Amino acid sequence: MPPLSHSVTEELSKRLHQARDDLLETLRSRTGSADDDAPAIGALAHQGQSDDGAQSEMLSHNEQHLADHESALLHEIGVAIGKLESGGAGICETCGCDIPEARLMATPTVRLCIACQEQLEKDQHTGRGPSM
Repeated sequence: MPPLSHSVTEELSKRLHQARDDLLETLRSRTGSADDDAPAIGALAHQGQSDDGAQSEMLSHNEQHLADHESALLHEIGVAIGKLESGGAGICETCGCDIPEARLMATPTVRLCIACQEQLEKDQHTGRGPSM
């Protein structure tokens, strides 16, 4: 496999580090509190004295789901940065074929070539399927 071009490597590194910094800032702003209040993520974080318990629980559940998603995304960014720094970026984790630079530029955390991604989605029934 030809290595990624220097300009693509620099651009991917810049994008991945910026995405990581932005995501960390988002997480800090949501979980930190200036007034010793409970963070927004927590079982009773959205419940006041006269609030609806079910609605508060739903909001807390949504915050937890979002935090889980952001944590997974942070992990994917970390993996992509590691692969970029070790020279493994642009190689499909399943078949070892090249991942086109255009695909990496579109989705810097991509780990599979198009053919392997399509097969994975087919096997797991997670593809988008027909659109309307």
